[in-house]
Amino acid sequence: MTRPEVSVIIPTVRADSHFVDALDSVLSQNDIDLEVVVVLDGVDVRDTPLPDDPRILVVELPERRGTATALNAGIEAASAEFIARLDADDLARAGRLHVQADRLASSPATVCVASAVDIIDGQGRHLGVLAAHRGDVSSALLRRNVLTHSSTMYRRSAVRAVGGYDPSCVRMQDYDLWLRLAREGRVEVLTQPLTAYRVHPGQHSRRTPPWGSSTRTILRSRRRLAAHLGRSGLAQRLDDALWLSAQLVRHLGLRRPHYLRGTKSR
Repeated sequence: MTRPEVSVIIPTVRADSHFVDALDSVLSQNDIDLEVVVVLDGVDVRDTPLPDDPRILVVELPERRGTATALNAGIEAASAEFIARLDADDLARAGRLHVQADRLASSPATVCVASAVDIIDGQGRHLGVLAAHRGDVSSALLRRNVLTHSSTMYRRSAVRAVGGYDPSCVRMQDYDLWLRLAREGRVEVLTQPLTAYRVHPGQHSRRTPPWGSSTRTILRSRRRLAAHLGRSGLAQRLDDALWLSAQLVRHLGLRRPHYLRGTKSR
């Protein structure tokens, strides 16, 4: 039987040890036909040369364009139908790609599959497990983002059908994409931790405020999905108000991020 083919997209704005570890964690997965698309978002890797591996495809953006644009460039360059995501400071666990590719191959109605994640710190020490919702999470997405971006694998054709990542959405561009994908098919989460998500002070999501055009984009996408699923507009607006309040409280540091509150030790 032919093994599933997967393209893994790793965008990066720096060539540091975390990026090298992320790349190694993907290249070590030899149970699947693999392509690794490294998108250099305005970064120079001459001081950190990439491995001499024919599975690596490098996409260079001459200046920093942002996560959404970098990911769209990676999707366009990728050759496989199944696209896996990994952030440049996270790790793919052994067997991750094969497990997720098998799920997509066996469920034509599924357009995206994510997983639970291990939480690690800057030095790679295990902090806990972020428990995941089980099965189709389309309805759960109407309340909050229940997918860890770095744990996802999706169909290239489905992402292109909904227009890819929105470059104008400089924050939460992944959440906006899931909301639009959920109108195309099933968005699922596996309860097995298949990615190690690294928590450290330099994370972009910790520095960006929860207001502006990105928030308005998210609210529009939430309401369109709610209408698609037949949910009442009033109920959705009440949940939108709660979500906005939670974003503000988190940004002000009055509440820990969900990926820390939701962890449990193994």
